[in-house]
Amino acid sequence: GHVHTYERSERISNIAYTVVNGICSPVKDQSAPVYITIGDGGNIEGLATKMTEPQPKYSAYREASFGHAIFSIKNRTHAHYAWHRNQDGYAVEADTMWFYNRFWHPVNDSPSSDS
Repeated sequence: GHVHTYERSERISNIAYTVVNGICSPVKDQSAPVYITIGDGGNIEGLATKMTEPQPKYSAYREASFGHAIFSIKNRTHAHYAWHRNQDGYAVEADTMWFYNRFWHPVNDSPSSDS
């Protein structure tokens, strides 16, 4: 199946996991990618509101809403990503993140402090 929602992950490894009491969780890793899923375009079935809770630790932001994203490359070191929810007719910036080029500007870009 599929889900009509928006979600952005923390920087997590897709090969390293922590297993506690049989529960497998991805490991945060600053060299890993951020995964962004926008699964609401062209949707006529309605929103998947049941997927939002409980939100796992690897999920930085998630919501059941319609919208669009803008990814703006500012220069060789910075890019800005913004998710705009607009199911009610207004384009509201709901989630944002700055990305930094690791070669030119090697910093921790995670919005979380517990990396």
